[in-house]
Amino acid sequence: MKIIRHLVQLCLLLLFLPLTACSGDDLSLNNGNKKTMNSLTLYFNKETGAQFATRTQAGSSNPLPTSQTTFYNLDWNKHPIDVLIDHGKNSITLHHVIGVQTATAGNYGIITSYNNISAGLSNDDTISHDQARLAMLAILKDLRNNGWQRFIRLSEPRLTGKDALDYAKKELYLYALDPDYVYTLDEWMQLEDGVRWMFQANGIYLTIQMYREQSKMDPKQPGEYFVRYEIVSEKEFYAPYFKDDDLKKWEMNAARWVSLYPGIKKEMNQIRAKTEAELKVQGVQIDTSYQDPALVSKK
Repeated sequence: MKIIRHLVQLCLLLLFLPLTACSGDDLSLNNGNKKTMNSLTLYFNKETGAQFATRTQAGSSNPLPTSQTTFYNLDWNKHPIDVLIDHGKNSITLHHVIGVQTATAGNYGIITSYNNISAGLSNDDTISHDQARLAMLAILKDLRNNGWQRFIRLSEPRLTGKDALDYAKKELYLYALDPDYVYTLDEWMQLEDGVRWMFQANGIYLTIQMYREQSKMDPKQPGEYFVRYEIVSEKEFYAPYFKDDDLKKWEMNAARWVSLYPGIKKEMNQIRAKTEAELKVQGVQIDTSYQDPALVSKK
């Protein structure tokens, strides 16, 4: 699990470093805390990066001396813990967590996202593939029971069940699967690394991705699994939809982006409508009951 986790973290860092004008400089993956703990609570919009570091003893790094972004890392490779995501009535507990990474615009920026929460599907390095399947289904069910709703990107077709799975395969699993669909073991074994599920609840967006060690794919032998959670605020989630000259990702004025959102949504929904029309011709059923979530941000 540790090898898979480090490879995924490296990929994530490569995504973040361009935002900080970083060139070939490297950011250590092993500068997290050394404090032993049984559980941790993560908050949104309640503490600065400096306060988070003091409270959790997180390690911090800046890719470049001139960078505005500070990364905070926590690691519990040998002793996985429970992490509570504090979000009112939609609070959830993530189990078997081995690492947390977040970033802010400077030490005193408010934490509005956790770009990588690393976890297993058990506290052991290996788990049977069917137990892993059931563990993931239990995570998805727990989220639904706590009020988290499935999210489908604004430009993507509204598909459910097996139709969503088949479409995701064609889209290299960039399309998020239906969290209410119960996979057979055969279907589970055929899922590719990075397969994802997406949720939203009251202005917070959650993406779950599953990875596994490809050398341990015999369904009759234990497998090695890793789960990545990305949890971001509404403003940060929608930032990529806007052009750089409209909006800077890390300096978003809510009143401005909220006013621009309807135009973006209309444009994206038109792409969705075109795709859905094509799928209907193929006999694929569209879930017209699904509606894009209303914005929580007001200003």
